[in-house]
Amino acid sequence: MLLLILAAGLYFTWVTGGFQLFHFPLWMRKTLGTCFKKKEGNGKDGAMSPWQALCTSLAATIGTGNIVGVATALAAGGPGTLFWMWISAFFGMMTAFAEKVLGHVYRKKKPDGSFLGGTMVTIERGLSSRPMGLIYAFLCILVSFGMGNMAQANSIAQALEGTWNISPMVTAPFLALLIWFCCKGGGKRIGAITGVLVPIMSLFYMGGAFLIIWHFHDQLGDALHLVLSDAFSWRAMTVGIARGVFSNEAGLGSSVIAHAQSTVKDPVEQGMWGILEVFLDTIVMCTVTGLVLLVSGVWNGGADGAAMTLSAFSTVFGGWGKSILAVSIFFFALSTLIGWSFFGLECVSYLCGEKGKGIYLALFFGMTVVGCLGELADIWRIADICNELLAIPNLLCLFLLRKQVISLTGTYLSDKLRKKH
Repeated sequence: MLLLILAAGLYFTWVTGGFQLFHFPLWMRKTLGTCFKKKEGNGKDGAMSPWQALCTSLAATIGTGNIVGVATALAAGGPGTLFWMWISAFFGMMTAFAEKVLGHVYRKKKPDGSFLGGTMVTIERGLSSRPMGLIYAFLCILVSFGMGNMAQANSIAQALEGTWNISPMVTAPFLALLIWFCCKGGGKRIGAITGVLVPIMSLFYMGGAFLIIWHFHDQLGDALHLVLSDAFSWRAMTVGIARGVFSNEAGLGSSVIAHAQSTVKDPVEQGMWGILEVFLDTIVMCTVTGLVLLVSGVWNGGADGAAMTLSAFSTVFGGWGKSILAVSIFFFALSTLIGWSFFGLECVSYLCGEKGKGIYLALFFGMTVVGCLGELADIWRIADICNELLAIPNLLCLFLLRKQVISLTGTYLSDKLRKKH
């Protein structure tokens, strides 16, 4: 399954002429370059601005996979896993691009001004297969319990217990209340919260990480050499690709649900936001974490998960290191819990309407408790299995609708070239 996900990204990279590489200035200008323009500033009615849609999607993807997941990858697969995370992200950019293009084409507008969209809607309307759409939505709900909830709650519980000796039994209900508050206002509130939370938490974490890299800058060359020299093993490849997919979710189609809420009018330009999402999540965030673990020398010290990254931060910040990372893990994981609760709620709405949302949230809160009290290895194994199940209908959909993505991209680039001249 991981090789199929990688192959999908390779295919869309090939047929679009390496869009993510050769049109880098274009998609950066059409994404980050528009964030501060007045016309893109706010969502209309129940919809989200492009920035809010990106942050809601990043809230689900920039989570503990960027901190704990990278540490778990290095412990299980060695430094070479970082190389395969880069590879999966490079090709995953175009898988994400294709997903968002199709999600934009097939979304439907609701009476409140928001959109009903996601891979399940793409499958139903693009492939005329309601049963397959229902299967995808059901699997997405399962993933929201595994990767989107238990893995995140477990990381928060570990960090808070290891730093401030807060019992997981206290953490679990507190998290449930926070999620309830965020979900109570629907997609509009979630978009507003993530639009502020994601950039602040990312800058906070990145600031601390860059200080560690600067402190050990003389080890940077050795760290990069270690990554490349250790890359060409089956263990490094499989673990690296798995963690890369876990981190950015390209190939799963889940983040289409958030991107479908955007006010962007052109499907190809919405696809560019998908490229940016993977770039920020894995190429930037995961690389920074990986380098922190390598240059500080803690990657082979016997620790795993949050404990490894906590150790790295402690090498420079001492006792404050644990506090800095614990705060980062808390907000990263909280944002993922919020983002995935939104994905799950939208899938429940697709499956059985508004009446099922209360039951879903009750189960979601229950999984938070299970995640806080469960074992790290078991929870990540469950998350990986759920990811692979979700990828099956999404990859099939991308394959069957691939010509639409190619046609829309070609037309868009031709129009841009004609206007330029």
